[in-house]
Amino acid sequence: MPETLTGWQLRLLGPPAVVAADGRVIPCERRTAALLAYLALEGPTSRATLVRLLWPDAPASASRNNLVHHLRRLKKASGADLVLPGEVAALAPALTVDAWTLLEEGRHGAGRAVLLDGVELDGCPDLMDWLEAQREELGAVLMNVSRAELQRLEEQGAWAEAISLGLTLLDLDPTAEDVWRSVIRLHYLNGDRPAALQTYHRCQDVLMRELGAEPEAATRHLARDIDRGTLGAVQPVARSGRIPLAVLRPPTLVGREEAWARMEEAWAAGQGIMLVGEAGSGKTRLALDFLRSRTTHQLLYFQAQPGDAQLPYATHARNYRAALGTYPDLALPGWVRSELARMLPELGQAPPPMISEADKRRFYDAKVEVIRLIAERGPVIVATDDAQFMDDASVEAGAYVGSRFWGDARVNVRTLFCHRPGELSAASAGLLGGMYDAGAVVPIHLAPLDQPAIEHLLEDLNLPQGVALAGDLARVTGGNPQLLLELLRHLFETGALQDSEQLPDTGGGVTSLIARRLARLTPSAQQAARAAAVLHSDFTPEMVAQMLGVSLLDVASAWEELEEAQIMTGERFSHSLILETVLAGIPNPVSGVLHRAAAQLLASQGGPAARIARHWQEGGKPGRAAPWLLKAGEAAEATLHLEQARAHYQAARQAFEADGDTNGAAQALRSLAALAACSPGTSAEPN
Repeated sequence: MPETLTGWQLRLLGPPAVVAADGRVIPCERRTAALLAYLALEGPTSRATLVRLLWPDAPASASRNNLVHHLRRLKKASGADLVLPGEVAALAPALTVDAWTLLEEGRHGAGRAVLLDGVELDGCPDLMDWLEAQREELGAVLMNVSRAELQRLEEQGAWAEAISLGLTLLDLDPTAEDVWRSVIRLHYLNGDRPAALQTYHRCQDVLMRELGAEPEAATRHLARDIDRGTLGAVQPVARSGRIPLAVLRPPTLVGREEAWARMEEAWAAGQGIMLVGEAGSGKTRLALDFLRSRTTHQLLYFQAQPGDAQLPYATHARNYRAALGTYPDLALPGWVRSELARMLPELGQAPPPMISEADKRRFYDAKVEVIRLIAERGPVIVATDDAQFMDDASVEAGAYVGSRFWGDARVNVRTLFCHRPGELSAASAGLLGGMYDAGAVVPIHLAPLDQPAIEHLLEDLNLPQGVALAGDLARVTGGNPQLLLELLRHLFETGALQDSEQLPDTGGGVTSLIARRLARLTPSAQQAARAAAVLHSDFTPEMVAQMLGVSLLDVASAWEELEEAQIMTGERFSHSLILETVLAGIPNPVSGVLHRAAAQLLASQGGPAARIARHWQEGGKPGRAAPWLLKAGEAAEATLHLEQARAHYQAARQAFEADGDTNGAAQALRSLAALAACSPGTSAEPN
């Protein structure tokens, strides 16, 4: 047995193995490979943690014996102490690891290197989640390393070798359009014009299939010049400069003069305002500009977010927390603080669960009192954006709060709402219908921008082509402001603003252009956006870092890139369409890993049971979701949302049964029966 491990290597990229100094290759079985990989990438780890990850369902004593036997077999097969003894396990210090070389030095032989390739960890769900996350992170690093190698080979004239590497990269990421351009150029430089054009057509097919979009202008120009034989000296395509600030947020609101006039009329008549428009129609921009013009009023800007509908009072919890943060000196009576603690646990001990409508009214009256106390300081506007995402409990409570102020001349509280047409819940639609009929709220529908409005916008942006682009942009975007701005951003980012004859096809609408903008982000920024999107709402960079298992500094760098690309604004997505596009683009295996990581994170933070359950369900773990569904049912029952409680209990029963847990299923049935007994209108029978 050698005294040191100088010259020994642990291979984690590809099929796992240990390579001795004399060249012997010692294969590793799956648990041994996972153990060595965990120590290599996470560092010294207590044996208690290792046995919990490797044998989660075995008794502690049996798990420790299993670990001892695995390490003995590894030592017998290799003839070396690869893992140091002690309660904290660590790799032998002289052992080298190929993944370290990739992470620390950015070097690795070109190829399709997957962490522990072929290893599946059935029966070790937490360790498998860790492995999937590490595979994605190392895959992103490998892509960056290989891109640099591709550029080096091209600069050295090693075109055939570069083509081979480029094709390998496209196998890993078929939507990497910069790599497609490199391969097209390389075929041309290698003297194979037909192969260059064939590669361009394959690029077209792949992008249309994967993203629903045509290639970028730079790619089209390259193929056009090769086809015409007019391509001069080929240079690598440089990344364009920053997008002008005016394109990120146009300085002047255009095309909304009529809507603004109607808003002024409603305001003068003392009516609430309801802005209705398709996704990307500019509702939020119009609402905020109007609200900021009401300089005599305080503003409470409430916002619903995707995912709110699954959790009672999710919208109100977020927004009342923000309101109290804006007015930290608000003197809340004790009973108000206690009632609000039902949805804001940081305020202290909540009262016992609600058992009557009187209990619910007292809870709602506490919300009324918050608005009243703020209104005592001066007139206030309560604005609710993206109302289509509100949970029904917040809708009901909001209607109660609003009704207490409508027509009360002593308190000046005004309202404004924004929503997409046809996307309101039945509860919201019924409430708004009643408000319309009573004349309390005026609906104002936002139409697409016409060509004169687009010409005005282009003049304000001081674009080189000016109004010459207006007709094409109106035709291509259909006058949707968000799509229009996405297209202008795209033209700036790709350096194709001069190509007014061939604007990109936007058959996929706004989302296809957003998807292409996302595809140009670095892998770390894409990962951060995906993790945030899975959390949906109320996320922070710290939470994203925990989900991804990376340092906060790494996430901070990615966050800066996301903000610069207008994907994020602070700690939220800059538009709900961007969040929806990010979610739609997450591959299924990655989505499962992220949902499981989100469930574990929220559970560790005492998050809402309904959200934790949903993440376990989306992560493909119904057995882990089932206990949280029971808790979600109890939470809904405690706020008298009995139909939602029944749905959670029913889902828990089904999840327990799918997992083969008869005791859990029986417990869920007992909860259903008890609910039905105290609420005659609620059935214990399955849907």
